[in-house]
Amino acid sequence: MTASEPPTSSRWPVVLFSLAAFFLLLGTRGLNEPDEGRYAEIAREMIERGDWLVPHLWYVPHLDKPPVTYWLVAASLKLFGLNAWAVRLPLALAGLSGVWAAFLLARSIAGAGAGRTAALVLASSMLFWAMARMLTTDIFLTQFITWSLYFFWRSWRELDALSDEDEDARGRAGRKSFLWQVAAWAALAGGFLTKGPVAVAIPFAAVVALLVFRRADKVRLNILVIGAVGGTLIFSLLALPWYFAVFKAVPGSFDFMVKGQAIGHSLGGIDNRGKPFYFFIGVLAAGFLPWTPLLGWLWRRAHWRLLGKAHRDAWVLLTAWAAFTFVLFSLTRAKLPAYIVPMFPALAVLVAMRWREGFEEWGQEALASRLRTATACCAWLPLITLPLVFKFAFKLDDQPWMRTGMGLGCFMVVAVAFFASRHWNVRGFPLQPAAMSAVALLTVLFWTPEIETRLRSNQTLAPLGAALRAEVRPGDAILCMTRIPQGLPFHAFPAINATNRPFIHGFPMHRVPFAFPGNADRMKPLLIPDEPSLSTFLGGDRRVLVVGFKGDVEKVRRLLPDSTPRLVLASGEWELFSNR
Repeated sequence: MTASEPPTSSRWPVVLFSLAAFFLLLGTRGLNEPDEGRYAEIAREMIERGDWLVPHLWYVPHLDKPPVTYWLVAASLKLFGLNAWAVRLPLALAGLSGVWAAFLLARSIAGAGAGRTAALVLASSMLFWAMARMLTTDIFLTQFITWSLYFFWRSWRELDALSDEDEDARGRAGRKSFLWQVAAWAALAGGFLTKGPVAVAIPFAAVVALLVFRRADKVRLNILVIGAVGGTLIFSLLALPWYFAVFKAVPGSFDFMVKGQAIGHSLGGIDNRGKPFYFFIGVLAAGFLPWTPLLGWLWRRAHWRLLGKAHRDAWVLLTAWAAFTFVLFSLTRAKLPAYIVPMFPALAVLVAMRWREGFEEWGQEALASRLRTATACCAWLPLITLPLVFKFAFKLDDQPWMRTGMGLGCFMVVAVAFFASRHWNVRGFPLQPAAMSAVALLTVLFWTPEIETRLRSNQTLAPLGAALRAEVRPGDAILCMTRIPQGLPFHAFPAINATNRPFIHGFPMHRVPFAFPGNADRMKPLLIPDEPSLSTFLGGDRRVLVVGFKGDVEKVRRLLPDSTPRLVLASGEWELFSNR
């Protein structure tokens, strides 16, 4: 151990930090609409229906995504019950898994210190942390991509022994390289079953960039090609059977998943996700906080000249990984912030490599001091900016916690800038801003339940589901109007179940759940097509509980002037009322 290397015991703060970052307050926030509610409901229906092959939403096929995310959440719900903590447990484990893979990758490149730094950077970067607590496919995809590239890197490095004069050593290296490559293809299969072709495209681009960079090494390339043949077989055996089974079981699924999802989303996008090509510049700048200031000095010619052969290989692989991810999603029309999360492990490892190589040797201690100060100040930005996001994006009124958070954040920025960061050691520094970032993010998370029903289209439907469960009586019908509350059955079960499905009126016929071919016919018995039919349905002898969007109770009062609809609950933009 060198004088600048932290002691072995420093691994435990990293472990404890990672556990706290991903698991503290895990179940305190309700499931946000529409994504979290939709994914949780699909997983719940897998359990209720006993069908783990074809994902269903509102009891009709829903094949927007492959099944791994649903399988993992359903398994957690099966073990721990229908609650937000069980829904998010697989996310936290996936986040931890991605951090572990990044740690191992950085350690294999630049040593244990770099591994710990990469783990801290990744676990505390704002967007990665957020997606490890928000139910979408992106954190699962990210962990599979990270594992696949770690396994490939190990396969690549095993081939360094090909120059050994011992024939047995060369043979062992070839066999180990092949096994590592098979593991990489198995991880790719997991990613393909999570989000389709993008799980293969990103690692493929990174590996191709490295192969082009080392194209003169023909022996290494030939061995890797042979390994790819066996790996492709493993990938096919793991990834393709589910697709073939679904294509056979559900008519129209091939055209929908291949032409509509894999190709259509990339070329045409989704109506409400179209963004300009520069969208992800801001997402990256905000999402990589508090480490964003470090991105500006990663790629410098002077640094490249100091790298050895192995480190240059790693630098090419990691840079291609991050750059391809960023460019790929910048060129697609459909854009959401979470799409670029798979580049974050690559950036974390690059930052760790750059930082661990030190500044003192280059006479850049002054630069290191400024970067320490900048990252520490950025760690508190969520306390300042997120209340502003809530205020202007979600139109929330000023609340005491918002002013308190912004004041605390500003105070900590000033305090850090003038005092604490000046005394941090370069080598041990990453833990401090990581811990500050976690404190800031967890503080915002602690306050979020106070406003979770006021987040407009992203609000939780948990209060609505609880009120529906409490209000429903045997023989009641349930009607949903105007906009689909995608996660409502998750919160309302067993009031809503496979034998007591809601009637529907006014849903857009080109959106979920009608978007999949044949679903309009499957749901036709529950469809109330027009206002005369709605008037007849609500004016009958049967008591109807109506889940409507804001203003629907007044619409029903005008439609049925002789009745007196009773409002049970108004929760954010949703209403629950009965026709009598």
